[in-house]
Amino acid sequence: MKNKKTLYYILPLIILVWGFVFFQLFGYFFSSPTYATETVQELVNMDEIKQDTFSIVANYRDPFLGKKVKFKQRSTSLSTAKKSSKKTIKAIKVEKPWPAVAYNGMIKNNNSDRRVGIVNVNGKEYLVKEKDVVSEVTILAISKNKVDVRFQKEKKTITK
Repeated sequence: MKNKKTLYYILPLIILVWGFVFFQLFGYFFSSPTYATETVQELVNMDEIKQDTFSIVANYRDPFLGKKVKFKQRSTSLSTAKKSSKKTIKAIKVEKPWPAVAYNGMIKNNNSDRRVGIVNVNGKEYLVKEKDVVSEVTILAISKNKVDVRFQKEKKTITK
């Protein structure tokens, strides 16, 4: 008697679940698809688009040789001048002005006492260690409130 009561309660529930499943299948296979018909047009001002420029810095370690490879930049005007005349050409050394260098702080690993400084050179931030070279600026020493740098044989101390 008790089993018949549970059967009367469960049977309509099973019929509802299977009815929902068949309804979903019927709707999927026999209904017409609906497509989005709204089109969006956006006007682009060609004068506002600027040409993107970039340069590739390939000063990474060679994975096969295990050392950094230095690439020599060729000066075409100097090489053609050497071929055309037999006179010796002395290179005029032009000193560049100091780049804008700012010291933002230091990160120190307590386990190994390695110091990494956060230096801003010409508007770009770099994480540097001692003896690193960034835009021809050599990092000599890093401390909590200052960093010692060298650029073209001239040394400066940059503070926070």
